[in-house]
Amino acid sequence: MRAPSIILVITVVIGTIMYFMFTRKPKFANYDTITFTNTPDSIIKKMKVYMADDPKEVMYMDSSWLQADSTQLKLIMDGVTKDTISKAYSDITLFIAYGDHSFYDLELKKPDPKLAYNINLEIQPQNNDTLIIDGIIVPQKGDAMHFQSPMMKMYSKFVVTYNSKLPQLSVDSMAIRGHDPSKTITILRK
Repeated sequence: MRAPSIILVITVVIGTIMYFMFTRKPKFANYDTITFTNTPDSIIKKMKVYMADDPKEVMYMDSSWLQADSTQLKLIMDGVTKDTISKAYSDITLFIAYGDHSFYDLELKKPDPKLAYNINLEIQPQNNDTLIIDGIIVPQKGDAMHFQSPMMKMYSKFVVTYNSKLPQLSVDSMAIRGHDPSKTITILRK
């Protein structure tokens, strides 16, 4: 009679330990993690991720990403499924490029540079020429953010301008103003 009750107690204790081990949240690291999930390997091999620190304008010219002062953007991922970047920033833009075919720019603004983000991206082909990016950004504290959008077509030379970061024009009280776009893409050469 004693042996079955001891076995039962040991089983309950082990089960409780296993429950708490597998349900706890993993600790966040000292860096941000970018991961491509559920993406075909043929697409991942052509994916590159560039980083710009609070850009006002970024130019793409013949396979090179350049800031307004002609310095190249930092390449942080090149054909890999997972990598990390320093979490010590407050405002960056990630340019996620699929070869010379299409790109997506992801603006990240952190309220606290000490917070770590897990960025999970999924790239899937749609139709014959369009790629869809589906992502979720999970901060160390707070709610996650989900986004989904088609990636934009790339041309041999174009400029992405972030209008909200440019100096504002003087306000003319007689002018009729509409909605100003947050960014403008100017194609310089097809």
